[in-house]
Order: sequence, then structure tokens, then C-alpha cells
Amino acid sequence: MIYEPIFLDVKSEIPMYRQLYDSIRERICGGGLAVGEKMPSIRRISEELGVSRTTVEQAYQQLCVEGYLVSRPQSGYYVEALVHESTLSPEPDTSESERTDEIKYDFGSRYVDSRSSDLDLWRKYVRAALSSEEVVLSYGHYQGEPELRRQLSHYGMLLRGVNSTPERIVIGAGVQPLLSLLCGLLGKRAEHVGIESPCFPHAERVFRDFRLNITPLGHDRYGVIPRELYESGAKVLYLNPSNTESMGRPMPVSRRAEILEWAERSDGIIIEDDYNGALRFRSHPVPAMQGMGGDSRVIYLGSFSKLLMPSVRISYMVLPPDLAALYRSRGASYNQTSSKTEQLALAEYIRDGHIEKRLRRLRKIYSEKSEQLLSLLQEYFGSHAKIRLAETALCAELSMDCAESSAELASKALEGGVLVIPMESPEGTARLRLSFAGIAPDDMRSGVELLREIISPYCR
Repeated sequence: MIYEPIFLDVKSEIPMYRQLYDSIRERICGGGLAVGEKMPSIRRISEELGVSRTTVEQAYQQLCVEGYLVSRPQSGYYVEALVHESTLSPEPDTSESERTDEIKYDFGSRYVDSRSSDLDLWRKYVRAALSSEEVVLSYGHYQGEPELRRQLSHYGMLLRGVNSTPERIVIGAGVQPLLSLLCGLLGKRAEHVGIESPCFPHAERVFRDFRLNITPLGHDRYGVIPRELYESGAKVLYLNPSNTESMGRPMPVSRRAEILEWAERSDGIIIEDDYNGALRFRSHPVPAMQGMGGDSRVIYLGSFSKLLMPSVRISYMVLPPDLAALYRSRGASYNQTSSKTEQLALAEYIRDGHIEKRLRRLRKIYSEKSEQLLSLLQEYFGSHAKIRLAETALCAELSMDCAESSAELASKALEGGVLVIPMESPEGTARLRLSFAGIAPDDMRSGVELLREIISPYCR
């Protein structure tokens, strides 16, 4: 049997679904499972391994998301690709993108609002950068283009309260390449990483690929629990204080102070992923944790995928002085991963004040769209579900008592033409996220109505 050699350690700190995911992935990467081979059913694995169906579904769902498996309606799960162990899936939503023509209503997170695209303006800045022969005929700076780092230093202080200098900023093509650099820079300090569970899967993937010891940390209504952080023995903490998983809103200042105190006492490092921290629209954005006197203990991560457009792969990190010096000492060994042309275009775009104008426009657009979606969810699901706004994730969240898991419910929705995002949830419940970022306002009502028709038979 495919899963007979799989042993799950109930005492391990690694969640059961991740253990199962890792075991199946290793078998696929090692050639033990052939392309096109049908996987055992969720029920069968659940019964024979003595784990819940939710555990198996979550493992299968992640394998589908990364392109290792494919789900075929009314048929089951099949091995989709045979890859070498070191090969990563280039995008997290491969299975979704292969089924694009089946989607009538896209509540996924792959798109941004077309009204905010600024494509003509962006083309103008890219063309201006390309007009320089020096840009076209030379490599980019390993740390990122100096002009963009100067603009980001000013931008970070102005909009997010981040303390930095251009010398401490490193630019990369997305968060994952920057995290990979960090794992190398931190060395043994990164051997034990604490994460708020559930974690941003792209970050967790990097940590697991580096074979780091990961401890999922519990949370209360204020975010990560400091006591658990101390007890974990972790030396690195990865979190997003701008939008805590437990609340869907910013971590309060008192809890931030407690976590900064942990870093000082434990000689720890905090990786602050400030995903969309500047895009808060219901209230003024909360300044970054890094600016609370923690610039020697906090590594700040910022990106532009939702502020500009997902195809512009520019992210940056602000390193503490000691790590910045270490990075520069190794500079000759690094290559820049982000387009030099786009970096210079973005530098001029920020310098000319367009990023602030764009933020104001986006906040207005997403405020209106979030209110519309929340109102529709309340209208169609209000008496049977908990509804929550995940503001900086640009999503509304639907939690229901349900006979099916989140992954199964999302799969049924997709079969009916509605793309939603399944989230980790306890057995007997389902939790779905609906992004309002890319869907047109005129499609929202029809999309929510169809979603209710599809999933209501399975939910109480």
C-alpha cells in the first residue's frame, strides 16, 4: 500500500497533516509514486493511519496547491508531477490556474482590482528605465538598486514608521528569496523557528526546505502567547503583527512590547512580515513593530504585490545593523533576483509621489468592496455562520459547522464554478476565505448566491 511505510508521530510538535504531507511529498520526489498514479481515498488513509479525515484532506490540499497532486472531480486524487527533491513549485496556486476556465466567480487572491492597475502609468516608468543603455547592458546591484533603496528608506519611515538606512535594505523578487537569504545569514540562530499557527505557507515552505525545527505557537485574542514563546526555546519568531491570525486585526501595542522583551531577554530575532500593512482602510494603519525601538531585534519584510500588481515581483527587507554588515561582507557571492528595470521604475514611481496617491485610491476601493461582500455574506449566510473581515489580507472569512472539511467544501465550490480559499479549521467545522481584491463588484452577489447554493446542503 502507498501509505503503509508512513509513520506519524503523535508526540511531535509538527502538525499531523504536515507529517503526512512531508511523507507523501518525499515519496513523489523520490520516484516512489508515478505520474498519473491514483492516490488512496481520504477515507481509506484516515481509517488505516488512524487519523481524522481533516488531517488527510489538509495534506492532500497542500499537495494539490503545490502541484504534486491533482484533484479530479468524482474520481479522486492523482500524482500530477515527478520532481527532484530540491525543486519547488513556482507558484502556490498551480492547480487553480489550470482550471481557470471552470471558474465563474473568482474569490481567490491571485488578482487585484482592475480599476487600480495604473498600467499605463507603470508602462511609462518602465519605458523610461529601459531607455537607459546602462540599465539594459549591466547587472543589477546584489543588494538592490541604490536609488530604490533610498526611496524605500524614506517610504518605510513615512508610511510604516520603519527605522532604516539604504545600507540596511535588501531587495529581492518576493518574500521567499529573501527568507532563503535570511536562513543563511542567521545560521544556527535560525535552527529553531517559532510561528503563529497557521503560518503563511510560503514562509513555512522555506523553513522546512532548510530543515529547520519549527514550533507552531498558540495564540489568544491578542496574538502569539509570550509564555509559549519562552517555553518553545525558539530563537527566531516569524509573524505578521499587522494582521494576527487570531483576531484578523493588528496586534495591540502591549503584546508587541512583550514580544520585543522576549527578543531582548532570549537574544532572539523577530521576522516581521508586514504584508499589506499600509493597506488598512477601516482605520489608520498601525506603525510597524520594527519602529518600536526594535530595529536591532526585528527584521522587517515588505512587498508591493498588492500595492502595485502581483506580476511586479519586488519585496524588500530591513536588516538589523549586524546582519546588514554580514550581508555586505558576503555581497560578491549573491546575485540580485529582482528585475533591475522594474526596480528603477519603482524608485521613480515612489519619488514622484504615486505610491501615496495609489494607497489612497486602493483604500477607498477596498473599503467599498469589503462592505459590499460582508453585507452579502451576512444576507446569505448570517444565521448559520461567523463572518469576519481579514482586512490586510483583503478577504472576508466564513466559518460554519459543517460535515465536510474546508478543503472538501472549497473543492465542491470550485466544481460549481466558485473559487474560494480553504483555511485550517477544527474537525466538524469549515472555514473559507473570500478575497474581494480581484472580483468585480457586479459579480459579487451572483457569486455569493451560487456559493450558498453549492455548500448549504453540507453545512448546519
